[in-house]
Amino acid sequence: MGELTHSIHSRAGFEERESLVLRLKEKDETAFTEAFQLYKDLIFNLSISMLADKSEAMDITQEVFLTLYRKIHRFRGECSLKTWLYRVALNQVSNRNRWWRRRFQHRTISLSLNGTSDEKKTVDLISDHPQPDRQLLSLEVRKALREGMDHLPFEQRAAVTLRDMHELSYQEISDVLGVHVGTVKSRIARGRNSLRALLKPYWGRGAV
Repeated sequence: MGELTHSIHSRAGFEERESLVLRLKEKDETAFTEAFQLYKDLIFNLSISMLADKSEAMDITQEVFLTLYRKIHRFRGECSLKTWLYRVALNQVSNRNRWWRRRFQHRTISLSLNGTSDEKKTVDLISDHPQPDRQLLSLEVRKALREGMDHLPFEQRAAVTLRDMHELSYQEISDVLGVHVGTVKSRIARGRNSLRALLKPYWGRGAV
């Protein structure tokens, strides 16, 4: 009975999302309000995880929903609407990332986490021995983590962020990034290994 109920609810949820997409394509203003309420936090949190700038994250969130309004007719349903919006958001983040690095290429800047709970979560997940009751990271370790995330190639950073901070499945990340699941796993492994290597000196010192 439980499996049947779950199946019915899953189907109902799918039909509701399908109906929402149809209404969006018809330029139903109520549908856009519903989509905004459903996905705005996901998009904002992804943006701020990647850029650690509230103003930039708000701008990207606005751009994503403007894109939804202007280009929903291009959505063909090959993936979920949420996946499509994640994809649009990451494209926006990538553009901002390149712009900032070109503009400030001779300065040291941080486009990573600013001591948020997501930062602590990332360290727990990349540690070989995560401790749920670990206290706040030292400022030194936070700085090292920020620099490490900043210097990861964008595709690795995106994969690690989607997996370790936003808890998407490998298949969902594959759909968002448009690459095979094996590629997703490889990017996450390489990104985590880079961060582990950077933070290795701190594990034995009890800094985390």
